[in-house]
Amino acid sequence: MGALNWNPELTRQNQRLFMQEQTKTKTSNVKPINGVNVDAKKPPFPLKSASTMTDELKPPVWLLKGFIEQGTLNLLFGEPGSFKSLFILDWAFCMAAGLNWCGLRTKQVDVVILCGEGFSGQQRRLRALEIKYGMKASAGLYISEIPAQMLDAGNVEWIAETIKENCPNVKLIAIDTLHRNMSGDENSSQDIGAFINNIDMYFKPLGAATLVCHHSGHGQKDRSRGSSSIRGSMDGEFSTTKSGGGVALACHKSKDFESLNSMQFKLQVTELDGWLDEDGEPLTSVYLEHQGVVIASDNKSKLTPREEVILTSLKGVLARDDSNDFAMLESWRDEVMQAIDGESDAKRMAFNRCKEKLLKLDFIVERDGLIWLCEQ
Repeated sequence: MGALNWNPELTRQNQRLFMQEQTKTKTSNVKPINGVNVDAKKPPFPLKSASTMTDELKPPVWLLKGFIEQGTLNLLFGEPGSFKSLFILDWAFCMAAGLNWCGLRTKQVDVVILCGEGFSGQQRRLRALEIKYGMKASAGLYISEIPAQMLDAGNVEWIAETIKENCPNVKLIAIDTLHRNMSGDENSSQDIGAFINNIDMYFKPLGAATLVCHHSGHGQKDRSRGSSSIRGSMDGEFSTTKSGGGVALACHKSKDFESLNSMQFKLQVTELDGWLDEDGEPLTSVYLEHQGVVIASDNKSKLTPREEVILTSLKGVLARDDSNDFAMLESWRDEVMQAIDGESDAKRMAFNRCKEKLLKLDFIVERDGLIWLCEQ
C-alpha cells in the first residue's frame, strides 16, 4: 500500500472523512467469489488446463533460425573487443531486411536497438553492412540516440509506448549493453530482478524477443559478469570469444532448441564509398565475415620453451593494464628483452622470429603497432 500525501490544511475531521471515502472506494470494488473477496477491477490470474495445451501444435517462430525465437529473452556476452555489438547490428540488419544470415533463415520484422554506447561509430558500421549486403538499411531498423534506464519502470513504459507508435511490427528489442542501460548494480539479484521484470511487463506484451548484450566475467570468459540470476533468467545464452585471429560465436544455453556448432568469424575492413574524413582521407569501417565452424587448435605443443616465455611476457604486459585488451608492440618487446638471456641483437632476433610464428599460428593479432592475444 502506497504512502498517503497528507495536506497540512486538512482538519482531523476532514482526515477521518478522507480515510472513510478511500475505504469506501476500495471496498466497493471488492466482491465475494466462492467465499473469497476479489477485486472486481482486476482481471483473473491466467491459468490454463494442461489437457488443452497439446491440442494444437504451435511451432516455434524463429527470428533467426537456431538462435533467437520470438518472445524469448536472450543474452550475448563477451570480453571487450570481441565484437558483440557488431553481431547484434548484423543480426538486426538482416532481420529488418529479411536476409539470411550466414545461411540461416530470418523473419522480416521491425528491430529496435537501445544503444548505450558507441553512438559515433554506428553510422559507419551501418554503411559497412550496406556494402557487405549490397543494399540500403531497412526502414524497419531503429537505433536509439540515448541509453535507456531499464530499472525505471516509468522510463521503460515510455520506451515501450514510443516503440508501439513507431514500430508496429517490432519483434526484437536489443539492449546494448546491460551496464550502460541500467543505473543499478549488476551484481545485485534485486536490481537484476527489477531489470528483467520491466522487460516482462513492458517489452514482452509487444510480442518481441529481447536480446541483452553484456560483458563476460572478470577472469571467467565462459560466463557473463554480475549476478547469477542474469543467466538463470535467459532462454538462450551466447558468447563471443577472440579466437584464431578472429572471433568465435558459441551457444551456452538453449532451453527449448538444439544449439548450433560454434561459428568462426574474421574482421573485414572496408572503405566507405566516397565517405571522407576532415582531411580528405577515405573513411573505413568493419563487418564480420563468416569463416565456418570453429576447429580446435593444438598449436600450444608447437612452441619451444623460449617461445613460451615470450608469449608469457605478452600476457604479463596485458595483465598490468587490464583496461585494454591490447598491448603496445614496444612494451611487449621491452618485457621480452628482460625475460630472456643472450646478447641484445640475438634477443631482438629471437623476439621477431617468435612474433612471426605466433602470428602464423594465430596466437596473436597485430595491427598498427598494437598486439591482441587470441584464444586457443
